Amino acid sequence: MRIGELEIGPGQPCRVVAELSNAHNGSLDRMLRLMHAAKLAGADILKWQTYTPDELVALRGDGPAPAPWNDRSMRDLYTQAQTPLPWLPQLVSEAHRLRLPWFSSVFGPESLAALQAVSCPAYKIAALDAQCMPLAGVVEATHQPFLVSVHAGAAAASAYRDGLIYCPAGYPPPLGNLQLRRLATGMYLGLSCHSRDRGVPATAVALGAKYLEVHVHLQAEPSALEANVSWDEHEFAALVDSVRHTEHLLG
Repeated sequence: MRIGELEIGPGQPCRVVAELSNAHNGSLDRMLRLMHAAKLAGADILKWQTYTPDELVALRGDGPAPAPWNDRSMRDLYTQAQTPLPWLPQLVSEAHRLRLPWFSSVFGPESLAALQAVSCPAYKIAALDAQCMPLAGVVEATHQPFLVSVHAGAAAASAYRDGLIYCPAGYPPPLGNLQLRRLATGMYLGLSCHSRDRGVPATAVALGAKYLEVHVHLQAEPSALEANVSWDEHEFAALVDSVRHTEHLLG
C-alpha cells in the first residue's frame, strides 16, 4: 500500500496519520494552520474528509442528529462539518509545500470527482460506509489505492484484501470495547481510533499496526464538533514520540 511516495506496511515504520476532519471549524486559514501544526508535531500523512451534505444524506440518511449534536438535523451537522470542495486546490498545494503526503475519505461521486481533479493519491472509506458496495466500486474504478475502516466483526471485512483498517466502534469507544488484540491477527494494516487514551498508540504499534490514524485539532481553537475525540497538537506530538519510542524498544 502506498500513499503518494510513502509506503505503508511490513518492513516500514508505523505511519501516523493526522485526520483533520472538521477541526477547521469552517475556516480555511485555521485548516492551513492545523496542517502546519500537524507537520511540526511529526505527522507522516495528512488526511481530511471530502463530501457534500447531499452525498452524506443520500448515503446515511437525514433526521435528528445523535447526542451531543441533537439540537440539529444530520444535514445541518454535515453542512457545519464539511471541508468545502473549493478549498481542495489550496490544501493540496500547502501539503506539497509542507512535503507531506495527503489523502482523503470519500463519500460519493461528486466528492470523488473533486478529489480526482486535484490528483488525490489514495482514498478511504469510513467504517459507517464500509458495507456500501456501490461506493467501494466507484472508488476501486479509479485504480488508486484505497483503505477501508471496519468495526469488529464487520461483514464487509472479507470483501477487502488490502488496506483494511480496524476502527473500534464508538465516539469515543468504551475502553473495554477497544479489542486491540485484533491488530495481532495480521488482518489489519493498522488502526483508526477515536479514543484519546494515551496507552492506545504504543499498544497498537506493539501489536503490529503500520498505520495509526487519530483526529487532531488546535489546543487554542478546538474542534467545535469533535473535541472529545481529538488530540491537540501537543498531545499529538507526544503520541508520535510514543510510537517512535515503542518501535525503538521493539528493535
